[in-house]
Amino acid sequence: MYMPILFFIIFATVQAAMLFLGNQAASAAAREAARVARSGGGTGDAVAAGQQRGMAYAQSVGKGVLEDPQVQVGLVPGRQVRAVVDGHGVSVVPGLPGLAIHQVAQGPIEEFRPDQ
Repeated sequence: MYMPILFFIIFATVQAAMLFLGNQAASAAAREAARVARSGGGTGDAVAAGQQRGMAYAQSVGKGVLEDPQVQVGLVPGRQVRAVVDGHGVSVVPGLPGLAIHQVAQGPIEEFRPDQ
């Protein structure tokens, strides 16, 4: 009689853990993409390199916990770079879609300023 409730609790716990890991992987990929774009000076090449690095990072770190990762890197006003990673969490229960994952990392463009 209690077995269905127990199974539901187990599956819900595992699903929450997988969602947490997917969010962590997406957050790490967004931070890495933003870091590469920021340290490159925010040029077009640096933004493209950041997007490529973020995608590679999402596919390697997020393997098994983040499905269909999409990485977008762009410049925002105030000399800043924003990286956005979207994807879906892995579903433990067959037939149910994974929940959406959305993570953003933003920071100022790094630039060298010589001593006066």
